[in-house]
Amino acid sequence: MSRGISHSCRIVAVGLGFLGTCAAIVLAAGNPTPRIIRPPDDRVDYFATTPTLQTIGNSVAAQFTADNLTANADGTFTVNSGTLSSDFSPLCAGERFGDQPTGASCTATLVGSDVLITAGHCLDDNGTRADLTTIFFVFDYDIKQAGVNPSNFNADQVYRPTAVIGLSNVANTANDWAVVRLDRAVTGRTPVGVRTSGAIAVSQGVVAIGFGAGLPMKFSGNATVQELVEFGFTANLDIVAGNSGGPIINADTGLIEAVLSADQGIDDYHQDGNCFRATVCPQDPGCDNSFTLLASVMTTEFQTTIQTAIGGTTGGGTADADGDGVSDQTDQCPDTPAGTQVGANGCEVVTTSRPPCGAVGLIPLMFMTLGLAAMRRR
Repeated sequence: MSRGISHSCRIVAVGLGFLGTCAAIVLAAGNPTPRIIRPPDDRVDYFATTPTLQTIGNSVAAQFTADNLTANADGTFTVNSGTLSSDFSPLCAGERFGDQPTGASCTATLVGSDVLITAGHCLDDNGTRADLTTIFFVFDYDIKQAGVNPSNFNADQVYRPTAVIGLSNVANTANDWAVVRLDRAVTGRTPVGVRTSGAIAVSQGVVAIGFGAGLPMKFSGNATVQELVEFGFTANLDIVAGNSGGPIINADTGLIEAVLSADQGIDDYHQDGNCFRATVCPQDPGCDNSFTLLASVMTTEFQTTIQTAIGGTTGGGTADADGDGVSDQTDQCPDTPAGTQVGANGCEVVTTSRPPCGAVGLIPLMFMTLGLAAMRRR
């Protein structure tokens, strides 16, 4: 799927349980400049965040298409993309991350040995399901040492999706999630815990992890839940297109509370004189006071699908005769045709779709200056 470039001013989270530390999560201190979203820009790279968040980040994968990831003859893979500076040329002086690659299109998180969760719109384009054979999920697309960009990956860092276990992509709502089965169990990484009971509260601190603008993994904290909405909540996070599907982490428990869904439909980067810079909300044209929309993991169907998928992972040896990602012991439709979208009970699911992210690349100047009124998925 292509990734959008709309500026993120609204997030929707999905609630999940926690399998990790219960210590409060904080981002490492840095010197961010007030350039994007809601000043100051709180995004930091992997090497600049805390060990606790790094551990969670180790289980967060970047979604790549075959266009941006080359499979080499020796079994390795190479990033094939431009940089932020080449995508938005010329980038204004002082803009961050200009020399980093922009290959990712969405974000997903490991919650079972071979199960990922992400946003529904990352795998659904107006009702048309993405061709899974063109998609890769890549771990360690991050910057572990300042100035050293990720470029090559071993086979044990790259996985392919084989089935969409469940997906919802309902227009203009936070009901935007997907659960995906991988081609094999992921090794050397611990699934991230998901909330399984209760509900997040307004003012709770949260952290977003993802690949905004296609860049290597960024951590965005110093944010709180702003409002509870149907199927999720909103938060004042610093994110851009490419963060879609990324985990929203409870800063106190370390549990996944939601996946990132949507924001206000304006450009992440816009023309400022003769160069491009990140859009800052609510100061720049097209911004308002809305916040990022997040799809809660506590939505009944989402939670049920996650728990069923984790219980029936191929890594655990549970039988799945029709290969739809639902174990035979819970599959109420055992002869589902290959490629059919199924729910937690193994039966075909029909959902109402909404538009996905927009196309990646340099946006014509005439469109960069327009404020889009419609909400666009991240």
